[in-house]
Amino acid sequence: MNDFPPTAATAQHQVRTPPDKTLDTASAEVVLWRSAQIRAGHGPRARSATRALAEEFNERNEGIATVLSFEDAFGTRGRLHWLIHLRSMRDYTALTQRGADRGSGVLGRDAGEDDGWEELFEAGSVQETVLLPHRWGIFGTATQAMAQQESTREGLNPVETVDGRTRFQLLPAARQSSLPIDSLLTSASSGLLMHRTAQVHYAYRAEARVLVRTLAETYNLNAKGRTTVLLFEEAFGQMDRLHMFIHMADIEAYQELMALDASPDPSAPRASYIQEWISPERGGGTWDKIVVQDSTRDGLLVPRTFG
Repeated sequence: MNDFPPTAATAQHQVRTPPDKTLDTASAEVVLWRSAQIRAGHGPRARSATRALAEEFNERNEGIATVLSFEDAFGTRGRLHWLIHLRSMRDYTALTQRGADRGSGVLGRDAGEDDGWEELFEAGSVQETVLLPHRWGIFGTATQAMAQQESTREGLNPVETVDGRTRFQLLPAARQSSLPIDSLLTSASSGLLMHRTAQVHYAYRAEARVLVRTLAETYNLNAKGRTTVLLFEEAFGQMDRLHMFIHMADIEAYQELMALDASPDPSAPRASYIQEWISPERGGGTWDKIVVQDSTRDGLLVPRTFG
């Protein structure tokens, strides 16, 4: 019997920069989630090209952006995912302009280069979603209940003035948790990354944010060091579709989360699932009235290992 199971590989191994200079789901203000399906027979080439492109991108954009690559663990075989972590929205604009000649957005190369990247993936399979870390009041969802849930790590007023113009202030997702930043698992430090999406009813969009943020922090406090849950909003896609990145140390952490869900302890997540989140004046209701039926999806991503 093996008393020393292998340690799960993390995406941090993909980059040469030290952890404190690697942007990830906890430290970035913008995360681009890009996915693509490898064309049959092109697996080795596609994975090799992914490694080369990621290394070149990270070296060229150190301190501004970090790209980490993943693959479906139990989903569609040959489905690759890239999480492109940006320091700010302004940097997103700069990076897309840099790669505009190639038509590949932030992963573009210099004009005139053709490395055959497009032929490695199925036509129409490349998708990209811009994700922003949630903070109270985003997209007009501020309520008194949200203010009561406010973390001391996250300022209450989300509006700031820059160059004489007001704008919504984006904050890294690490500010969502009361735990120390260095204790959080991220896209760079987790062995497995579960990506959960859920559509919520527009009528209860504010209550949904309070519910999910409460659930996330409940998991974080109960599974500290083993699992970290961070909430993101979809910027240019479907309104009120929430994204939760569930960072797990290894596959056993998933069973530990299952145990948390089954626990009757009042400090465990189950208490939040049976709690009334909708006020009596609006008819009352628990989480199942807030989330659209059959809309929740889980995808398990494993960091690409470059041998």
